[in-house]
This record gives sequence, C-alpha cells and structure tokens, in this order.
Amino acid sequence: MAEQPKRPPGHSSLMDVMRAMNPYRDVGMTFVVTIGGGAWLGYWADQHWGTAPWLLFVGAVLGIAVGFYHFFAVVLRK
Repeated sequence: MAEQPKRPPGHSSLMDVMRAMNPYRDVGMTFVVTIGGGAWLGYWADQHWGTAPWLLFVGAVLGIAVGFYHFFAVVLRK
C-alpha cells in the first residue's frame, strides 16, 4: 500500500478549512430568519390589532437586534 503524501508545513486540507468555518456558516441565514420572522410577526400583529406600521417596525428592529446578538456571540466566542 502506498503511503499518504505529507503536506508541507503551513498548508491545511480542505476538511480542516471546512471544520474551521463551521461556526460561521449559519450567521447569514440567522440574519434572514430573525429579521424576516420579526417583521412577519409585527405585520401579523399590526393586521390583528390595527396598529400599522408600528409593530412591523418593532418586530424588524427586534429581529435585527437578535441577529446581531447571535453574530457577535458566534464571532467573539473563544
């Protein structure tokens, strides 16, 4: 059986790179889901209680805040 070729120092394999990227892969989707979900809930509440557009705005702002909280929690994790 042939031996595996050794990697030069300082070079990492594709799998190593993918493992290092794993914590950051869902950050973009989290922004979309939190902002969209907050805006949708605000829109629904506006239609239900007739307060348009205030709850839509509040829901979107809360979604943005939750998205940034998650972003910084992932990026600043040690």
